[in-house]
Amino acid sequence: MATDRALEREYQVPADEAPGATCPYCGRPFRAERYATFHIGVDHTEECSEGERDAFEDERDDEEYDLFTFHFKAAISVFLVYFLFTFIYALVWAGQ
Repeated sequence: MATDRALEREYQVPADEAPGATCPYCGRPFRAERYATFHIGVDHTEECSEGERDAFEDERDDEEYDLFTFHFKAAISVFLVYFLFTFIYALVWAGQ
């Protein structure tokens, strides 16, 4: 089964790179502590300690803020590009 293979997947770290953190429950390596915190909060919810749960919630709040900031900047950029093209079109059209 495909799901059985997914559960048995091995995670290999490249030889020139050391893992930044590992999961204390399943031993999976991660590039950064932040990724391990997300993994523990999502995959080991029942097993994790209160401190790990608080760290997960803090990281999730930071991620939500970063995502909101990205969406806000993207919306403003689209608006400015639209305004710029409209303004240039009006100048060119008025000049004819």
